[in-house]
Amino acid sequence: MNRIVTLFLIFIFIVSCVSEQQIVEKKEIKKIEKMSLPAWIYELPPGDNFIIGIAGKSIYEDQMKDAAKQMAAVMHSRNRSSYTISKRAATDKEDYLGGGSAGFNLNVSSSPEETRRIYDSLVTLDEVDYYGYFITLYSDGKAILSDKYKKRYVANSPKWFENNGLKLDGDIILSYASTSSSDLITAWENAAEQARFEIAEYLEKNVQSSLTNKNDQIEKKYAIETRRKLSHLKISRSFITSQLYDNLRSYKVYLELTAK
Repeated sequence: MNRIVTLFLIFIFIVSCVSEQQIVEKKEIKKIEKMSLPAWIYELPPGDNFIIGIAGKSIYEDQMKDAAKQMAAVMHSRNRSSYTISKRAATDKEDYLGGGSAGFNLNVSSSPEETRRIYDSLVTLDEVDYYGYFITLYSDGKAILSDKYKKRYVANSPKWFENNGLKLDGDIILSYASTSSSDLITAWENAAEQARFEIAEYLEKNVQSSLTNKNDQIEKKYAIETRRKLSHLKISRSFITSQLYDNLRSYKVYLELTAK
């Protein structure tokens, strides 16, 4: 009988101790992973002939390499696509500047033929694996990659990146964008699209702001200049990071686009 009472008291004691324990909240585990990458990831060589393509790692090597090449061709085609600027004019009774208003529409078009031409011309210069992805540097033509761009190192942060937006350096427009995603390709494409749009929007505003008291000849000049800049876009710098949040991986991409 005493043994039963003793066991019962021990059980009550254990239950009371458990009930009084503080509940420890699960903490999110965050890990930023760094990898040694070739110099061309951080800054592309000068010239308009170098393009980066990305594909998910696969046991089917030929398909993986072809997917990276296709992405590079599409990205290069978009950056060098035919940007047409069509003037629009409308009469507005409320227009206090002169009874009318005018502006320009920016339209992006990239023909399948041009994309195919770029795809066929791409030559592989270097490759690197990055946390489940295959990243390749191509040249559009016969460009040669110097050894200094093949050297690998770990960069802690993109010192050239301050925030999303534009900077002007003489006649050169610099556009900066960063996006995150669980998919590296999506993050890269979204950052490029955001930077490209910022440049197009800036140039369109410049065209519109110069229309007041300008004749058709000057308007045409602005339109041609804007189209020229938009057809000479290039990704000049990039930076990628991989982060783990409770074993869920995400990627962040920083890009610098230039329009000369």
